[in-house]
Amino acid sequence: MGIVGKEELARAVAAALRDWTPAEAYEQEAEFRDELHEYLDARLNAGGGKILDTSGSFVVERAYGELECDVVVSDTVGITIRRDLAADQITQLAGHIREYQKAYTHVVIIACGSIDDDQWEKLKTTYENQQGMNNDPGSTPVMFLRRREPNYGKGDAAENYHQPDAEETGRSILQTTISLVQRRLRRLRSPRDED
Repeated sequence: MGIVGKEELARAVAAALRDWTPAEAYEQEAEFRDELHEYLDARLNAGGGKILDTSGSFVVERAYGELECDVVVSDTVGITIRRDLAADQITQLAGHIREYQKAYTHVVIIACGSIDDDQWEKLKTTYENQQGMNNDPGSTPVMFLRRREPNYGKGDAAENYHQPDAEETGRSILQTTISLVQRRLRRLRSPRDED
């Protein structure tokens, strides 16, 4: 995917994320991640005249590594969801963001539930003036979203989008496998301990 395609994808993902709010106050971050994964996969691959009508060619995958984002879209946009962030957790998150920026062209941080507002604002301020790809002032490499519990269940949901049929699902599994292998190969070629 070229630079222009990555910027278009980032804009489409950002638009989808602005519409999404968790259905409920889950106990675990993994439950937020699973709902978001299902929603993004359905929305981005629905086709039907959407901004990026690709008939199901976006790979939306869940990641489980400690230094990986929770949901990754086409190896380009990394999304991390955090629940009930205290000040020290936000400080730790700042270190993780630097690692995420090495792996993805765009990073999105979503805070659900209660958070330390002062630390959250400091973290956002650190990244708000950074330029995106091609120094495009309209995009930033890190986007911050806040989801408050009183709004849960009021956002967009996966069931609002057409799900791919069995043939498309098979193709998606192959694409996911290829994507995972490519990511692992890239990480093997560029060791992190050089920093």
